Amino acid sequence: METITIALVLSILGSVISVLNLVFNRKDKSNADTKDGSYKWGQIDAKLSNIEKTLEKIEDKLDGYDKEIESKIEEAMTHHIKEYHKGE
Repeated sequence: METITIALVLSILGSVISVLNLVFNRKDKSNADTKDGSYKWGQIDAKLSNIEKTLEKIEDKLDGYDKEIESKIEEAMTHHIKEYHKGE
């Protein structure tokens, strides 16, 4: 009877160790996956920030071009009026 009890205790102890080993390994793998995921999302966020800054620069340049074109049109119109309409 005593050998059955020892075998039962050893098998229960082995099962507990196996379950604990599985739980701790999954936790480590989960932490590693989370760390990798956070790093990748950080990279994506940095790239999006760079794209946003570049788009702001492009918008500023386009706004400047609009003002520049309007001033050139204004100059051309005043020149045209002076040249062909005798300053009307």
